[in-house]
Amino acid sequence: MTETFAYLWHHRGGRIGLICLTFMVSVAVFAPVLAPYGPNEQLSGSELMGMSAEHWFGTDLLGRDILSRTIYASRVSLTAGALAVLLGAVIGTFIGLVAGTLGGWADSSLMRLSDSISAFPAILLGAAIVAILGPGFLQVAVAIAIAQSPLFARLARAIAMSEARLEYIEAAESMGASKARIIFRHILPNAAGPLVVQASLSVGIAILMESGLSFLGLGVQPPTPSWGQMLSDSLRFLDFVPVYAVVPGAALTIVLVGINLVADALRDKLDPQSKQKAGS
Repeated sequence: MTETFAYLWHHRGGRIGLICLTFMVSVAVFAPVLAPYGPNEQLSGSELMGMSAEHWFGTDLLGRDILSRTIYASRVSLTAGALAVLLGAVIGTFIGLVAGTLGGWADSSLMRLSDSISAFPAILLGAAIVAILGPGFLQVAVAIAIAQSPLFARLARAIAMSEARLEYIEAAESMGASKARIIFRHILPNAAGPLVVQASLSVGIAILMESGLSFLGLGVQPPTPSWGQMLSDSLRFLDFVPVYAVVPGAALTIVLVGINLVADALRDKLDPQSKQKAGS
């Protein structure tokens, strides 16, 4: 882990990404200290104010401080993205490793299920799942996890099929190792690198999906703040308080840029062949 952080810090893009992510994670962790007001604190007579000394980035329709709500919203978006990718990675990796190792009807059945899920656009599938489960933080995380799982399933299956042909797997089978031991003891550790890169990329997609679902009113429900919900609310008031949309939009941009830069750096470290292909 220390070696990975050292590599990211000495990688130009990785360093910028680490700074962006460290900044946003720190904002989320220390939100009660950094936010000048409570996320749902309504100040009578301060509705739709512009930038001022009291409210650096103005207030919304209910007189709530936009900066404070943006700071607290970082907790929702970052946590939802991380939780969704964790769930999606566990589900998808398990499906892919089992399918690639067992082959036959298990492979066909599991991958057809994965293909059926990936046949739908992610945001549309997420919206459909949330419509069934109901809006809410956990429901959104589960919906995004299901939409993300085919990415991990296909990657894990490809790695499992490649590793299954190697001599050390045949040796383990000849010594009586069970399929479960082969999957989790031998194949999974060798799949960790590409899966970590995929997970780092998927976090950005998951955060963007959470914001999109919240924008449509299917994510975290008011009064809990989220970036997508704030962007949706700001559309009616862009003429009066244009900074209303700028602040949550900027926060979302910083997170996505940071995640993508870190993911690119991790890909260069953990998957050197991709770097060689890019340079050829």
